[in-house]
Amino acid sequence: MNWTQKPIKSWHVATVLALVTVAMQMLCNIDSYLYAQCGQFDSAVFFMCGKAMMNGMVPYADFTDSKGVLLWFIYGLGYLFDHYSYVGVFWLSCLNMWATLLIAYCTARLWLDRRASLLAAIFLIIPLTYWNFYTETKAEHFCWPAVAWGIYVLMRGQCQSAINRRHGVWLGVGLVACLMLKWSVALMMLSLVCSAGWMAWQGGSLKRYLLGFFCGILLSITPFVVAFSCWGNWSDLWREYFVNTLSSVSVPLAETVSLYADEWAGMFTTRRFLYLLYTLPVLTLWNKKNWFASALPALCGLFFIALSIRHDSFGHYISVAGPFAILSIVVALRYVQSHNVLRLRYVTFLAILAMAYVVLGSIRYTDTFCTKADERFDKFMAVSAAMSQVDQPKIIVVGQERGICMGTSLPATRYWITQLGRTEQMWQSQMSAIDQGKADFVIDFGAESAEMRARILSAGYRYFDTFYGGRVYAQSEEIRPIAAEHFSAWDIVKKRNYREAYFAANGK
Repeated sequence: MNWTQKPIKSWHVATVLALVTVAMQMLCNIDSYLYAQCGQFDSAVFFMCGKAMMNGMVPYADFTDSKGVLLWFIYGLGYLFDHYSYVGVFWLSCLNMWATLLIAYCTARLWLDRRASLLAAIFLIIPLTYWNFYTETKAEHFCWPAVAWGIYVLMRGQCQSAINRRHGVWLGVGLVACLMLKWSVALMMLSLVCSAGWMAWQGGSLKRYLLGFFCGILLSITPFVVAFSCWGNWSDLWREYFVNTLSSVSVPLAETVSLYADEWAGMFTTRRFLYLLYTLPVLTLWNKKNWFASALPALCGLFFIALSIRHDSFGHYISVAGPFAILSIVVALRYVQSHNVLRLRYVTFLAILAMAYVVLGSIRYTDTFCTKADERFDKFMAVSAAMSQVDQPKIIVVGQERGICMGTSLPATRYWITQLGRTEQMWQSQMSAIDQGKADFVIDFGAESAEMRARILSAGYRYFDTFYGGRVYAQSEEIRPIAAEHFSAWDIVKKRNYREAYFAANGK
C-alpha cells in the first residue's frame, strides 16, 4: 500500500489540524456559535468566576467554586471577548485542542512519517470530542495539552531519544497549569513527571531534565505567587481550593474502597470502558528487554483512569485521560501499515466517517443546537433581559447554574452557588447571605421545597419568574417581567444577546 506519497510540510500539518479543530469544535462544542447559550452547567459557573475576576473581585475571598484560578482567568478572557455568550471561550477551546493535536502529532512522529502522523492526530479528535464525554468545555479539557506533552516526553525517552532541558521546562509548566486548573489532575500528572524522569535517568540526561523541570515550575508559578501575594489571600486559597474541595469528596476508608470497587465495575458496563480501549493497546509496545520502562505508558494511563473515575457520574472527569488514545491510534496505524491492510485513502475515509458519526451524535443528544432550541431558550432570554434592568446585578444560585450568570451579573457572596460537594459551612454561609438580602436576585434551581421558598420570601424577595425549572426571586419591586419573543436559529448563530432583547421590548 502506498503510504509514502509526496511529503507534506510542517505548516501544512498545523493548518490542517487547525481547520479540523475549528470544524469539530463548531459542531460538537455547545459553547460555539451554533448552539444557544442556555444548556451550560460548568461553563456557566466558570464564566461567572472569570467575569468576577475581570471586574476586580478577589478569587476565593469574594467568590469560589473549588476550581483553580487559571481556569477562571481563561474564562475571564472569554468574557472580555464577549460578555453575553461563550464564543470567546469557544475560540480558546479551539486553541487548546489544536495545541493538544499538535503535540499528539509530534508523539506519532516518533514512529510514523508525517502523513501517517497527521492522520493519527486527526483520529485523536474523535475520542476527544465523543459526545458522552465532551459537550461544553470542562476543566479537565484545558489540561489536555499538559497531559499530551507528558506523554510525548515519556515516549521520546522510550524511543531512545534524549530527554533534554526544554522537555523538562514545558513539563514543569504543564504541571503548574494543571495545579492551577484542577489540582487533582496535577496529582495524575505526577505519574508522567516521574516516569519521564526515569527515562531521562536511563538515557543519562536526568540532570538536564530536572534542571529544566524545576525552571519550568519556577517560571510558571511566579505569576500566581505575585497575584496571591497582592491579593493577600493565601489562607483563602488553601482553605477553599484544597481543604474544602478535599473534604467535599472525603469519606471513610471502607466506603472509599467500596466506591472504587463500584466505579471499576462500572468501567465495564458503561461507555467509560472506551478509555480502557484507548489505553490497554499500548501494552503491545511492551518488551522483555526493557520490561519496566516499556510498561510505563500503560501504567500512567491506568493511573489517570483510576484517579479520575471517582465520583465520575457525569462521565467527563475521565476525559482527562483522552490524550493517551494517541498511543493506541499509533499502534493501530503501524499494524495497518506494516500488514498492508488498507490504503491511506481508505483509512482517511474511515476517519471522516468517524468524525461524521461524532458530529451527528453531538447534535442529536443536545437540545440547544440552533435549529432545535425551543421556547425554553426564548424564556431564558426573556428572564435574562428582565434581570438586566439592574446594573451589575448580584446573584445567588441555589442549586446548579444554567447560564443565567452571563452579561453583567456578579456573585453576591463567596458561596454564590450551591456546589455539588458542598460542606455544611458552605450551605449555611449561602443561606445567611440570602437572609441578609445580599443579592439582587436569588435563583432556586435545586431546592424546590416549601421551606426554601418561605425562607427566600421572608428575606424580602418576591417571586419574579421561572425558567428551566428554576424559580427566580427579585429583591426590587420595580423589576418587571419581559414577554418572551422568539429567537430564530439565525439569532442564535449571530449571538443576538438578551440586552438587545431588553431594548427591543422597551422600544429603545
